Amino acid sequence: MDKKENFLELLKINVEETPAIAVVGGGGKTSLIFRLSRELTAKKKKVVITTTTHMAYDPDQPFIEEKELDKLPQMLERYGYVTAAAHREGEEKVSALPKEKMRDLLAACDVLLIEADGSRQLPLKVPERWEPVIPSFADLVISVVGLDCLGKPIRETAHRMERTADFLKKSMDAPVTPEDVIKIASSICGLFKDVEDRVYRVYLNKSDTLPEKEAAEKILQGLKEKNTIAAYGSLKERGQE
Repeated sequence: MDKKENFLELLKINVEETPAIAVVGGGGKTSLIFRLSRELTAKKKKVVITTTTHMAYDPDQPFIEEKELDKLPQMLERYGYVTAAAHREGEEKVSALPKEKMRDLLAACDVLLIEADGSRQLPLKVPERWEPVIPSFADLVISVVGLDCLGKPIRETAHRMERTADFLKKSMDAPVTPEDVIKIASSICGLFKDVEDRVYRVYLNKSDTLPEKEAAEKILQGLKEKNTIAAYGSLKERGQE
């Protein structure tokens, strides 16, 4: 996908109607969140990035801890976007704010982008009973699936591999198929879990790893038949390895 692709348009996101966006599913969530943040700040929107679990962060990017949240308006005015979390966990991770502080973030910005799930960077997952951690005030849920899972064994591609295999009624050595992705992305026991009446989108990442786009198109069509808006592409910027 061309790096100029507009993900807000691709996923048909209207932030005026859905300003609190939770991202769940497989690897690529953080990259998608930061991509959306760049597009939104280019539109002069003030954006806060946060998590209800744990998320990776870039120490060179604007960041604010819980104890400094009173400075959030000034940081948004200066940078246009800020990652807000309870505190840093080492050099590359941040942890979730208390629930009562999460809604306050939305009041301070135009758009709140929330990483609400974990996957250990694996492309596929079926959530455990306590997952995902979608805030009650979220308006939109985007689930991410990495298309590099296709044709590979569940045990190599799925976070919660036993649960994923049980859900699909397959062995952990069975290869992942487009039909599997459709089932996981659309089921209330899969990535549609706890979405309820919120707006829902599916992003199929890493389509650049497929020799042909037929499988991606098949998944898109299958989700369309289930009244789910989806898109495929790659979050890898041009020039990245």
